[in-house]
Amino acid sequence: MSRRSRQKSWTYAGAGLIVCGVGGMVQTSLRGTPGSDAVRILIDLVFAASVLLFAFGLSRDASVVGRKPLGMTAMAVVALWPLADLAFGRLLALGPSTDDTAWMVQGYLSLLVPAAAGFVAAVQIARGDEVPRPWRWAPMWVLGAYAVTWAIPQLVFVTERPENIQAFADLFAMLGSLASLAGTLGLGIVALLLAARQRPESVEVYPSP
Repeated sequence: MSRRSRQKSWTYAGAGLIVCGVGGMVQTSLRGTPGSDAVRILIDLVFAASVLLFAFGLSRDASVVGRKPLGMTAMAVVALWPLADLAFGRLLALGPSTDDTAWMVQGYLSLLVPAAAGFVAAVQIARGDEVPRPWRWAPMWVLGAYAVTWAIPQLVFVTERPENIQAFADLFAMLGSLASLAGTLGLGIVALLLAARQRPESVEVYPSP
């Protein structure tokens, strides 16, 4: 039963991440329109459900972290942070527009919290035996991609003159989109492939005497 529950868990969660990847591209095309916020909330809900399903699984064996408390906690933070960040931003928008400190705090939290939680979760997955090699390292590869896409703009900011930075805007947007797709569409495809490799336990049938 454990392989069957693992197959179902990884299939549903992987499909959810793929939906998030496709939905993210749709949201980008709808940015600035009245429906973009609704699409973002829907994507965040699907993302949260998918990551939580990876964390808890339909059984203990289906959890990518073996339901270890540290791994489940880190993955829960990864899952729920986009919704919490969105809610925090909405609350700040209702407050004084001159309160720059609160917006700065949100900016730091938006960078540090998901990065720290994602790193802990990736380490727990990589150190466990639930996901086969080498795919247990896939979340760490995604974190590496995010780190590169964050570092490149910082290098440009310190090496280029301010009036030249705008020329790199399309490059920054493309890198951000690729990293986002790696964390949703990429991991979702990996999950589906691993789920397809799971075979329900065979039941030995004894011949009649």
